[in-house]
Amino acid sequence: MKYSKLMMIAVLGLALIQPLAAQQEDILYHPGYVDFSELNEIAGSEPNVEVSLKEPLMRLITNILRNNEEEAAQFISTLNRVNVRVFDSSSIDTDLMSQAMAAVAQRLDADSWERVVRVREGTDYVDVYFRLSADAELIQGIAIMVTEPDETVLVNIVGDISPDDISAIGERFDIDELAEIEVHNGN
Repeated sequence: MKYSKLMMIAVLGLALIQPLAAQQEDILYHPGYVDFSELNEIAGSEPNVEVSLKEPLMRLITNILRNNEEEAAQFISTLNRVNVRVFDSSSIDTDLMSQAMAAVAQRLDADSWERVVRVREGTDYVDVYFRLSADAELIQGIAIMVTEPDETVLVNIVGDISPDDISAIGERFDIDELAEIEVHNGN
């Protein structure tokens, strides 16, 4: 009797875990997803700030906001994932990080991402990329890479984002590089 209960619990557990694991695996193939694992390794330390919002949590946030902030709820509902990592640059070889970011930027360029911001000023290195949908109506992903003397920032936002929502996303998630971008839709 105990054995059959344990088997039933194990099967039920696997049935619940499998869709979540499949959902996590699917994000790796989303055109807006960027793998920053090599940059995280170069940072060599835990981030000072880490935000990792996945689809189930994004739905929860959307439902919470829907009552008070319909506009915010609307654009957050289009997101699949938000990853933000901020590292203290004093413990990072920023030259090595800049080189690795350049390699990631080359891959994004080759993979049809659009660079919308590029800064090379002294020791400051900033790249902001958008991954556009095939019809160029939506932004499927945003990738931000920043290394400065004070901090190194890595951001990947995945979803189907209206260009009109870019600065709102920047303000909502406190991402200055996005909050300052104004996108006009020809209207």
